[in-house]
Amino acid sequence: MRSGRVLIVEDQLNFRKGLVKMLQGGELGWQVVGEAGNGQDALVLLDELQPDLVLTDIRMPIMDGIEFVGHLRKNYPEMIVIILTGYKNFEYAQAAVRLGALDILIKPCTEDDVRQIMNRASERFYEKYAHQQKQLLQRQLQQDQELRAVLLDLPYEMSTLVGLNQALSDKELWLLHMNNEDMANRSNGKRDMSLLQFAFSNIVEELVKGAGLEARLLLVDHDTFLLVAELHQVEETLQSSIPTASFEYLKIRASMVSMGLAPPAVDLAQLYLLTKEAVSDPIKLPSLSGSEAGSGIMLSLNQARVREMEVQLMSAILVGQEDSLLELLNRVIHELSLTSPEEMRLGALSLSIALHGTIQKQFDPDDQNALARLPNEMPQSQWTSKEVLDWAAQQVKHFLLQFNQWQASKSDNVVERAIKYIEEHYNEECRLTDVAAHIHLNPSYFSVVFKKTTGESFTRFVTRVRMDKAALLLRNTDMKIFEIACAIGFDEPNYFTNVFKQQFHMSPKEYRSSK
Repeated sequence: MRSGRVLIVEDQLNFRKGLVKMLQGGELGWQVVGEAGNGQDALVLLDELQPDLVLTDIRMPIMDGIEFVGHLRKNYPEMIVIILTGYKNFEYAQAAVRLGALDILIKPCTEDDVRQIMNRASERFYEKYAHQQKQLLQRQLQQDQELRAVLLDLPYEMSTLVGLNQALSDKELWLLHMNNEDMANRSNGKRDMSLLQFAFSNIVEELVKGAGLEARLLLVDHDTFLLVAELHQVEETLQSSIPTASFEYLKIRASMVSMGLAPPAVDLAQLYLLTKEAVSDPIKLPSLSGSEAGSGIMLSLNQARVREMEVQLMSAILVGQEDSLLELLNRVIHELSLTSPEEMRLGALSLSIALHGTIQKQFDPDDQNALARLPNEMPQSQWTSKEVLDWAAQQVKHFLLQFNQWQASKSDNVVERAIKYIEEHYNEECRLTDVAAHIHLNPSYFSVVFKKTTGESFTRFVTRVRMDKAALLLRNTDMKIFEIACAIGFDEPNYFTNVFKQQFHMSPKEYRSSK
């Protein structure tokens, strides 16, 4: 999941730079992508930078915040906006809120004020991100249905050909066929078939993703998938690893055949039929109730369920909401208990894949095994509902155990190593993301652990270390103020003076005189 992108619009340079330093460290999960000193300049940057969040002051020259937000809303009605204002301008902030601002940050503000409001922005951002992903999946589902109809020579609207031709332009097609004899041995009708299709699709998608390939996978027939990839990007290693993994995990032989450059959509049915006949098995499975399109839709929905669950799990972890994480998992188990036996098995497998994927991405990002997210077993057709729920609960228990072990292992000596790094690099940029990368820890989680252990936020701790070093130089050297500022990692002497005053309640010059 990507970080949120922030544009800061503030005419007071020192305050703006302070916000940039606080956010740019990554401690709050946001990335500053641009700055502007007035609304007019900010409008130019919106299209170029495409931020997810705008922090804007009210009173600015040339174009103030109210006018800026008004223009912003015309092209970006859903963009998250936070208003910066002083107490005297509160009535202006009220007007901005009517324009859809998420909240108001009143100056002067503390670091905790910024943290609190940015956490709220994170929650909104993850909600929007999840909603956007759902809309994207719905559009993909619609196009999948259209592509499946064309491939199977089913009735379709001629107008769909234009969109399909655009989607398939300069794409290479691959047919993935699952051996019918193996599927017959592994399945007991449609119920097990859905599980096998779902498991196979996840194997292919993980291997494709592990190969760094952008591709699209579509279930066409009960035993056949279509892979749409960029031209000449499917390497031989991937062509061999998919059949190998299918047999290793599912005990199903699979073949992968190139269909060449995608032809015009109107010719797809003939190409698909010829390729399918070339690889078809002599053994035919009994006909299943329901259309292939229906099976494909269910598969797409289950894949969407996995991605949505991963977004929810990772957002809860990244914003440090352990209670929300437990509440989410308990709710999923409860909702499973209300479904039919077939839906329960598919839902339990979806949950397990999402949990394993989160473990791999969040707790063990160094794991290069593309199939680490797949469970060792799948719910079986002969299982009772209670057995499926028990299996799902066991998957959740395993996830929480991994989560707790990850927390504990990363906490051991991690803060000591972080402090040592800060002491050695305080005169450099020394961002939270740099320190987290040095100690191999997720930045958001490191932020939580650091504050819990030291009682201070990362930014506050680094600032205090720098100010203590500055005080030492002021007492024992004749260095000029701007030289000291530069020596401890500050580019702006005026900003350094303001921060020094906040800690020592006097200017650097006054501090030197008093000592």
